[in-house]
Amino acid sequence: MSLLRVLLVAFIIALIVSIPFVLFFVLYAAHQAIAADPLQAPSSIEVSDVRVFRNLVESGDSLFIFKYDIAYTSDNYPVVPASSSFLFRHYDDDGVTLKNTSIPYNFSFFESNGYGDGVSSFYYSASDNAPTWAAASVINIYGGPAYFSPTQTLSYTLTPSDFTSETTQDANRDEMYAYVLSLADELESNYQDTGIVLSTTSDVGIVLSTYGELYFRSAIPGISSLCPDLFFIQVYVPEQMEVTAYDLSLGENYTARLAGTDWWDGFTKIGEGIGTSAVFASAAIFFVLCVAICVWTVKKEWGIEPGIAVSTLIGIFAAMLIGNVLFTIMMVVSLVAAMGIVYIIILKRA
Repeated sequence: MSLLRVLLVAFIIALIVSIPFVLFFVLYAAHQAIAADPLQAPSSIEVSDVRVFRNLVESGDSLFIFKYDIAYTSDNYPVVPASSSFLFRHYDDDGVTLKNTSIPYNFSFFESNGYGDGVSSFYYSASDNAPTWAAASVINIYGGPAYFSPTQTLSYTLTPSDFTSETTQDANRDEMYAYVLSLADELESNYQDTGIVLSTTSDVGIVLSTYGELYFRSAIPGISSLCPDLFFIQVYVPEQMEVTAYDLSLGENYTARLAGTDWWDGFTKIGEGIGTSAVFASAAIFFVLCVAICVWTVKKEWGIEPGIAVSTLIGIFAAMLIGNVLFTIMMVVSLVAAMGIVYIIILKRA
C-alpha cells in the first residue's frame, strides 16, 4: 500500500472517531448558551383552580387536579419547552416537606410549547404518604435558575373548599367527570385559534374527543382508570346461551354403541390379554392397521400419500364407531400424518 493510501485511511479513521466528540462539544456549547441566556420571564404565573377527589380507584386514594397559567403573549412563547424550564411541586401543609412533583405537558396542538393555560395533577394511592385530607398543603410552580433570572415561583395554599365532600367512588367520579369536562371547555376556549376540540358528544353522552384524550391522559396520568366515563367505551354484556338442551347423552350412546357386540368383546379380550382397556386395545389395532396400509402403499411404489388418505378415513370411521376412542384415533391420525411429512421431506428425497 502506498504512503498516500495509508495517510488517506488514517484520515478517514480519525474523522470517524472524532465525530462523537465533536457532537458532544456542540451540544454542550448549546446547553451552556441556553443556560447563560435566561428566558424571558412570564408576565404572570397563576394557579387558577384546584379540585381534590378521593376513593376513585381504591378506598383512601386521592387526586389533586389544578389549572395553571404561565402567561405569555401567544406570539412570544419561549423556545425551551415548559417541561424543561418549570416544575410543579406539592408540599405538605408545613410548606417544607415535598410530597410529589410533575411537569407541564407540552401539547403540540396548543402551539404554546407548554406555557399558557394548562392542567396538571398529583395522584396518591392509598399506600402513599399523601397530605392530610382537607389540610392546607401547597402547590408550587417553580421556574429554575438554569432558565430564569430571577427564579420564577408561585405557591398556592389549598383550602377546605378545594376538596370534595363526597366519599363514595361513584359520587367522586361523577364530580371528576363534570370538572374535567369544564376544564376541557375552558382550554378549548382559550386555544380556540388552533381549532382544537377537546370534548364531543357520543351515544353514551359527552366524552373527551381524540384531542382531549391525548391531552388529559398526559396531564392526568391514569385518568382512564380514575374516571372511565370520560371516554367513549362501548360495553357489550354477553347473553347467556341456553344450555339445558345440551348433555352428554350422544357421547354416552356412542360409547355404548358396541357394548355386547362381538367387536367390543374382542377388543375387551385383547385388552385383558395385554393388561389394558378395550379402548386402548382398539386404538392400538387401528394404529397398526394405519401404519400397515402406509407401508403397503409405499411397497407398491404408490407413495405414502394414498396410505395417509386411507388411514384418515379409517380414523374417522373408528372415531364415529367407538365414542371413547375419538381422541386416541385423532392422535393416531396425526402421528401417521407426521410420518408422511417426514417421509416426503426427508426419506423420499434421500
